[in-house]
Amino acid sequence: MKRLLIFGLVSLLTNCVTAQSEQKESKYSLETDILWPFLVQTTRTHFLVKLWQNGQLSGDAYVGLNIDFPRDRETEGRFADYSLASGYRQYLWKGLHLEFSQTTGLGVLQNHVTTGKTYNSFDWLVSGYIGYKFEFAKKKLYIIPQFGVAGVIYKSNPWPIYEDKTLTKQVGESPFMLGTLRFGCNF
Repeated sequence: MKRLLIFGLVSLLTNCVTAQSEQKESKYSLETDILWPFLVQTTRTHFLVKLWQNGQLSGDAYVGLNIDFPRDRETEGRFADYSLASGYRQYLWKGLHLEFSQTTGLGVLQNHVTTGKTYNSFDWLVSGYIGYKFEFAKKKLYIIPQFGVAGVIYKSNPWPIYEDKTLTKQVGESPFMLGTLRFGCNF
């Protein structure tokens, strides 16, 4: 009985110390993709909040901005996008996670390759990722490589999209593979 009581007290003290150290852990983060500006002329920045944590399992929600800078697309025209991003990241084990994301905003296509028209459209894109969070500098900084799939699920003013630069076969929106390399700071 005495051993059980001592074990219970030690367990309670351990839980209190663990709870105190978890309270000091960062609840907020700011992150941005460090590859997209160079590879696809896009920037995306998030503000994250840790919603919950139970051991290595945890969940983060985020909001942010996504900007596709104007650039020419061979089978469409000059495209730009200005949207709000939101998402949820579910940590499964250490830094391993799954993420669901969506962006909604204004898609602008100028000088369409066949019609010459400008199209302004409310666009909704969803994406899913798998990745791993590597923390360093006493867990103040981190980097997250991710791989995923994205697709536009709604476009209020669709424009013709062609298979290749021969501009003979329309294909429309289709899902595409993508990767990210996000750099973040916990505070």
